[in-house]
Amino acid sequence: MLEPAPTRLGLDGKIAIVAGGTRGLGLAVATKLCDNGVHVVLPCPAEDPDAERAQIVLSGRPGPVTFLAADAADEAGIRAVLTEVTQTWERLDLYVHLVTSPDLWPLVGAADGLAKAFDGGGRVVVAGYTVTPVGDAVRELALGLAQHRVAVNAVVTPVVDHGPMNTDPELMARLAIRCPSGRLTVPGDVADAVALLCTDEAAWIQGEVITVDGGLGLRRAG
Repeated sequence: MLEPAPTRLGLDGKIAIVAGGTRGLGLAVATKLCDNGVHVVLPCPAEDPDAERAQIVLSGRPGPVTFLAADAADEAGIRAVLTEVTQTWERLDLYVHLVTSPDLWPLVGAADGLAKAFDGGGRVVVAGYTVTPVGDAVRELALGLAQHRVAVNAVVTPVVDHGPMNTDPELMARLAIRCPSGRLTVPGDVADAVALLCTDEAAWIQGEVITVDGGLGLRRAG
């Protein structure tokens, strides 16, 4: 019996940069996009210890993946990645930025470079944890890029269940009991929300920070 084909979201053939996409939430996002026919470009420093595993995980999926020898951790790096991608593929459709630092202003500082790369519109999605405030940076980017038909939003979660990789399984179990949906968020849940924001139908969602937690935040402490 054939396995069912991956769900497609109308993203086939799009070009995406996933900065921070070799591990954790970033790898889940890269996997989701590749499964939906997106050509994913992963900026990857030479010393990245997760690159080899990411290459194994992402190979053989409907969308190709290209590892770019670059580091998108600062503004200069972001601009260099944007330039190389647009020169190589002549366009950019999606830019996903995984939050690895509380400082998102290098991404904001590269707004003009993003506007130039997104010739004809596109999506910027910031993804990370609620512990890192992203709202101000997302709003700033959205205000600057909306006129270029670029929608900027964020997907955040308070906690992620990494299964056997959890450092505190007992805490995860207690939190899962508190969640009205019966389980905690897994990386794929965040990736699903990111992918939805990349679709044509999400074009009019702008400057929002969406929490993906299965309703965990609905429970009030005490």
